[in-house]
Amino acid sequence: MSGMSVQSSLAEGFGRFIPSSMRYGQFRYYWLALLTGVTGHQMLFQFTLGWLMFQLTGDEGYLGYLGLAIALPALALNLVGGVLADRLEPKVLVASAQSLSATVVVGLAILVLLDRVEPWHILLAAFMAGVGQAFDQPSRASIFPRLVDREHIVNAVAMESVVWNGVRVLAPALAGMIIARLSIETSMLISAASFYVLAAVMSLLRLRERPPARGGVAQQIGEAFGYIRSHPIFSYVMLMTFCNSMFGLSYIFLMPSLAEESLGVGAERVGWLLGAAGVGAILGNWIIGTIPSYSPRGLIILYGAIVYGICLMLFALAAWQSLYWVSMGILFVGGVHFSLYLVGGLSTLQELVPDRIRGRVMGLFGATWSLGPLGMAQAGFVARYMGAPFAVAIGAAAVILVAVVIAFVGSDLRTFKGRQAELEPATSTA
Repeated sequence: MSGMSVQSSLAEGFGRFIPSSMRYGQFRYYWLALLTGVTGHQMLFQFTLGWLMFQLTGDEGYLGYLGLAIALPALALNLVGGVLADRLEPKVLVASAQSLSATVVVGLAILVLLDRVEPWHILLAAFMAGVGQAFDQPSRASIFPRLVDREHIVNAVAMESVVWNGVRVLAPALAGMIIARLSIETSMLISAASFYVLAAVMSLLRLRERPPARGGVAQQIGEAFGYIRSHPIFSYVMLMTFCNSMFGLSYIFLMPSLAEESLGVGAERVGWLLGAAGVGAILGNWIIGTIPSYSPRGLIILYGAIVYGICLMLFALAAWQSLYWVSMGILFVGGVHFSLYLVGGLSTLQELVPDRIRGRVMGLFGATWSLGPLGMAQAGFVARYMGAPFAVAIGAAAVILVAVVIAFVGSDLRTFKGRQAELEPATSTA
């Protein structure tokens, strides 16, 4: 065999291990930039801001106010962001939103450095970040399907989800170590720098052409709502995502309280606890990314949601008993099923939605996902009066209940098996 043939065979062999979406150069740039930006995002929003607020106030209720400050603008403006993502160039919207968030975080870090920060400063910064998020999320959701061919969208969703879930291994632990060993303002400035990097790369991406949006703004919004109403799979996935955002992520937002009052650990060990969930989520991403197209994806999504809720219930019990290592193991298993449930649902939406309304539909999906900080608010208020473990248990029960009800009434989702080229409007939802 010639040297060229050997090299070709080796390249072909190694190519089999490369995810299909990563063979697109523009998607690789997008993915690496996203990895940088999301690391900063997770450091800031999943740990640093909550830790700063709790250190200033010692009150779980202020964690609730922080969640409201992030969620309300994102919820109110997400559909507007989706409309703009279909009408304008989404990469410009992402770059602008990331630059806004970075600048706000730099200003807050300066206040911390000068020892002039007050709770209202944190709330204002969170509000501005929520505004940016409303335009960032639907725009990003409409970018990466234009970087790969449609048959590789599921793999691209899984690779994007690897970023969001994978950095949960690193980002909270990294933020905890930086805060413990350097300072909280250092953690914030690193997050801001990562936002600037993401903005710069997004502005340089080359995107595939897409069909132009038709009609006025009101007509476009109505078209998106009509499409979702006529396809129950979308409605069920969005309902489950809403439930997860509102109730299923409360344990993350309550970690500052759980650390101090239940588990008796500091910032660094809380980071590793959240990292265990991230490791599990990476494994779940790999599982969902390797499932054959003919597999019963709808049943996998429902199974993942129910088991995830059970894991949250067990975690609440373990935290109440101050069982740190047991809590870590439970969160690892929960992370696996979190990905089966959320990544499976997101990839289903991205695979099926037409390109011409992708920004608007994903903007509506993003509105349900943006309720996560609002879930932080409800969990914070429940925790104030009944304790953080009880608040986590209530959220777990809601996740389980919604998934069980959809499993019984949602035949469209129950019977869904992989990609369909185009969904026809359903005649029945039961």
